[in-house]
Amino acid sequence: MQNKPVRDLSLVGDFIRYFTILFVPFFIFGGIWGLIHESFLICGLGYPLLYGFGIALIILLINNDIDSILAVFGLGKKSGPSLAAKHIIAIQNISCLMGREKFGEALKAANALLREEPDFPHVLNMKGQILLEGLGKHAEARICFEEVQRLTQPEDEQYKLADALLVECAIREDG
Repeated sequence: MQNKPVRDLSLVGDFIRYFTILFVPFFIFGGIWGLIHESFLICGLGYPLLYGFGIALIILLINNDIDSILAVFGLGKKSGPSLAAKHIIAIQNISCLMGREKFGEALKAANALLREEPDFPHVLNMKGQILLEGLGKHAEARICFEEVQRLTQPEDEQYKLADALLVECAIREDG
């Protein structure tokens, strides 16, 4: 079952604020125009409501993504931040451990994160790099890179990285 997106009700407040800011001047100028030309209902209320609503919605769409707007109504596809954003501290920790050449600790941290998120291409690539460059385990690294390619599309950045690392893995196996 897919999780529902998180409802951000501040979007409703933003919409009401934009609508009010737009409706008031449209109402004033439209009302004056409507009184002069004896069409107050359409010029004073109809057009200001229509334009205020439409422009406020456009501003909301420009400032936010469509999924967060649809989430207010219980719709939408995304259910929160991306995996990379969700686990940024763990990813940075693994990167720092790799940079300090503490490959054993980095591998433990990567495995811990992969137990939580087994289909996380970024961490699979990192684990493969640890195995390939740090520990010299080419066969295990190859499995990680092939798994990344299975999980991602060819145009994805992680797929391309895994492809390059597979080439490096083959070179090291032959050499």
